[in-house]
Amino acid sequence: MWSTRLLVLGLVRWLGPVHGYLVRREIDSWRMPGVSEVGAGSVYHALKKLTGDGLIEVDSTESVDDRPARTSYRITVEGEAEFQRLLREKLWEAAPIDDPFHTAWSFANVLGRAENTALLRQRADTLYRRIDACTALLASSTDRFTTGREQLYMPAHVRALLRRQIDLWLADAEWCESTAGRIEAGELDLGGEIGPEQAAAWRESIRDGCHHEVVEQWHRAMD
Repeated sequence: MWSTRLLVLGLVRWLGPVHGYLVRREIDSWRMPGVSEVGAGSVYHALKKLTGDGLIEVDSTESVDDRPARTSYRITVEGEAEFQRLLREKLWEAAPIDDPFHTAWSFANVLGRAENTALLRQRADTLYRRIDACTALLASSTDRFTTGREQLYMPAHVRALLRRQIDLWLADAEWCESTAGRIEAGELDLGGEIGPEQAAAWRESIRDGCHHEVVEQWHRAMD
């Protein structure tokens, strides 16, 4: 996965020479909301793959006491070039959002009006709790690094990213509340499940490609 590749490559570049355990510890300490968790297996697999691709290389292998030997890595010239390329590419592009809610909402008509509104409001409550937690995290941290109080340090650009995530959650929560209100007021009719005749008509329409132009327009808008 490109995100793990960029993350591990960037941390080896920043901390290197560094061994996998410290890379994983640093990733765990970030705990950034909206970012999928990167497990230990993924980190060590990425280190092995990056080494095989010539983007990082072994700096040393050492063993302390009776602990298993640890291998430290550093970035290569090729790795620096790949890191710079990936960094610019991913900051530039606006990738489509892979949100399971989008898929589930496509079948919202299967549920009744009361259940849909209840689920939307529950989702909004969950998002508001996340907003409160992250707002408190921002308030308890600082963008000034102080020796002995490292646990309070959060770089300014990371704070900005956290604020972006809060804004995204807020927009999502407000949409959920607004949509629940529209359903209750009868402004948004989700309908019900389609019957056999309508299903047959939809199948025929799909075979004939009647929706092809609409689908193409949708893809162009999202690209």
